[in-house]
Amino acid sequence: MNGASLHRIRLPRGTTLTVEVGAQIRPDEVIGLRRGPMLPIRVPVTAPLHCRPSDLDAVLLVRPGSPVAEDDPIARDAGGREVHSPVTGLVVAAMAVDGTLLIAPLGPEEPVIGHIRGRIRGLEEHALVVEVPGARLRGVGGSGDAVHGELMIGVRSPDEELRAAAIDSAATGKILVGGSRASAEALTRARAMGVAGIVLGGVLDKELRDFEAIQRRRQQAGGLTGSFGILLLEGFGKVSIDPQLFGWLTEQHGKMASLVGAERLLYLYDSGRPPMRRALPKVGEWVVAHRRPFQGRTGVLVALLDETHAAPSGIPARSGLVRFEDGRLAPLPLANIEAIVRPSES
Repeated sequence: MNGASLHRIRLPRGTTLTVEVGAQIRPDEVIGLRRGPMLPIRVPVTAPLHCRPSDLDAVLLVRPGSPVAEDDPIARDAGGREVHSPVTGLVVAAMAVDGTLLIAPLGPEEPVIGHIRGRIRGLEEHALVVEVPGARLRGVGGSGDAVHGELMIGVRSPDEELRAAAIDSAATGKILVGGSRASAEALTRARAMGVAGIVLGGVLDKELRDFEAIQRRRQQAGGLTGSFGILLLEGFGKVSIDPQLFGWLTEQHGKMASLVGAERLLYLYDSGRPPMRRALPKVGEWVVAHRRPFQGRTGVLVALLDETHAAPSGIPARSGLVRFEDGRLAPLPLANIEAIVRPSES
């Protein structure tokens, strides 16, 4: 996408903003402060009021989800006796079994980073609306937090695998562009080396599951800090990045970028428009295939076939003849290919 696009920065519950509508923000800028909830504590309510646990709902002044400050009244009986909160926190649950409240104390104040560059255009519930300049790429899959960093090319060709041995301290804080896939070992090493995020053509489902399992174990053990994001551009499995797009990404090496894995987005600042894709390609155009056995591969559409041909699913479909970069010719359903349009051609 060229020019500017609107992006919503999701704000954690309890965030107090430190920026205003109309302000320009940087990817590394603190846009707010919050105090996250800690492990809840149990606060007796009915016992101090000398009433039964079943009367809890009748005496409560707060409800689950309510914020409370230290010494705020949280319950009151008919005679005016009160129970006060021992901490500043968030009411988690009311326990009628024993007449108590679960209150999660708020931890120390933490900064909220936006990870996006642009101008704040509006404020929605739990989100900032930001106008983002530059190029935007939307992938087919992703995971992880919003991150930012300089773009770094980690492979020599779009079909090369990103290997663990190729990831070193030079990639710390960067958004690393791999090729056709990365193993769980490579993803784990990237995370350990402080890589901000990784952009890939694809990844094997098992490798991604193994990596996420490793991260959960480390997080539970308390040894995992910082953010990390993954973006898949082409599909799941071993899928090379479209060479035209890989060439464009190579030209952006060293530029600041933001990756929002959960939303499958990559923003590149101070960059021109990337190669776009269009349905219904014409003869002579470069195309990219979206289904196996040629998923992610590119070639030239050399002819439209007069007769329908059976797709891999067995359903007859209108097809075209594609000559791939290795010289192989194959008929492909037109529904399974898209034209690659360079910015100068659109």
